[in-house]
Amino acid sequence: MKAGIVLYAMVCAALLGCVAWGLTRDPVAMTLSQTLASPSWDLPFGADHLGRDILARVAHGFYWDFSLSLAVVGCCAVLGVCLGLASGWIGGWIDGLLNLVMDSVLSLPHIVLAMVIMVALSYGPESLVIALVLPGWIKYARIIRAQTLSLKQADFVACERVLGANAPYILFRHILPNAVPPVLGLAALDLGHTLLSIASLGFLGLGLQPPSPEWGTMIMESRPYIMRAPWNAFFPGLFVFLFIFLFTLAGRKAEAALSPSTEDAHVAD
Repeated sequence: MKAGIVLYAMVCAALLGCVAWGLTRDPVAMTLSQTLASPSWDLPFGADHLGRDILARVAHGFYWDFSLSLAVVGCCAVLGVCLGLASGWIGGWIDGLLNLVMDSVLSLPHIVLAMVIMVALSYGPESLVIALVLPGWIKYARIIRAQTLSLKQADFVACERVLGANAPYILFRHILPNAVPPVLGLAALDLGHTLLSIASLGFLGLGLQPPSPEWGTMIMESRPYIMRAPWNAFFPGLFVFLFIFLFTLAGRKAEAALSPSTEDAHVAD
């Protein structure tokens, strides 16, 4: 176990070191004399078809992909928690309507829905966040709704009602603190999935547009040169794989640690 943690930390440190080094370099500066240059000391990851430093573009691509992933997961979690809490607590026609909306959205593949939204909107980081948040909040809302339906029947909630506590106090003092931990675990796990979706949309030409350094877009641009200069696709693809693997591994551990059973719910101090 300790060896695995040490190895995980070493891999993270190495990747973040590469990112920190690349962030000091210009990702859009073109030097045509080094077009498709192979990796060297001056260009550790080589150069692309326009003579741009791949290390710099990969590092700045991490900045864009990771920042957008955090924004998407954060918005999904906040929206899902609010709607799931309202659905589970109020019930009635509001619960039925939200369930209808969630079932309708879930009937469509998320990546296809995101593609349609990106085509309808102008390309850019804001549109990308909207395209991934609209189908992405549902899994958070379902978890919070289920937790709320279970917790509002608990004895400590009944006691609070007898003592005269109002609904906002019960929701934010008792139900929300007990319902949020599974959502935090899901958010940690969802970070890697969101990063993959962003890279996928970029590869399809529906994400951030050139010359923005984005991993999926970089792999898409490298296709005509894959035989002559495979490092153009290898390094951004490697970083996509490694960061998704690391995020998913950390997310699974966080989900296991932050997802107590219903019986473990307790009154927040």
